[in-house]
Amino acid sequence: MIKKVLNNYIFEAIGILTVVVIALISYLVINSTKVANKYVEKNYEYVSYEILTDNVLPVISTTNDNENTILRPYNEPDVTIGKSYYDYTSTDSKDQENSLIYYENTYIQNTGVDYVKETPFKIIAILDGTVLSVTEDDIVGKTVKIQHDNGMISVYQSLSETTVEQNDKVSRGQEIGTSGENTISSDLKNHLHFELYYNNKLVNPEKYLEKSLGEF
Repeated sequence: MIKKVLNNYIFEAIGILTVVVIALISYLVINSTKVANKYVEKNYEYVSYEILTDNVLPVISTTNDNENTILRPYNEPDVTIGKSYYDYTSTDSKDQENSLIYYENTYIQNTGVDYVKETPFKIIAILDGTVLSVTEDDIVGKTVKIQHDNGMISVYQSLSETTVEQNDKVSRGQEIGTSGENTISSDLKNHLHFELYYNNKLVNPEKYLEKSLGEF
């Protein structure tokens, strides 16, 4: 009789223990899921909370970095350099020779870069600015000169036509004219002669184009 009672208690104890083990396992699984979710939520809240409570706002640029880049004076394909800027500091005599303009039996050092293409191409402003002048000359053709806020002045020569006037405000990338021909570089045929001044000094445009304004 006693043995039978003990057996009953043992079976009940095993049953209870089984229930407890199952309940414990369920509890651990559920709790671990909650902890993981809580960890993810806390991480998300932590980032946002720190930004707000410490008054440290994220640095979000409202201006695309590309908008701070000095554009090339054209945006059409197949435009190449016909004649480079004459660099006084260059040690390559061949480069300097190729940067000379021969006009009326005289060699002239090129003060800009000549961009060429077989067919006329649109000319654009390299940066925002104000048109200082629009002139026409028998030797260099139509010329547009633009003053920019960063101490630069861009000069566009050998234009066949222009679309701006003196004192016009122009935007970066705005069309200001069309390439053409001139007398001083007639061998180049259709081209743009482009000059760039920085702090009132003539510079090699190729060292500035497609660079960020923050680099100077």
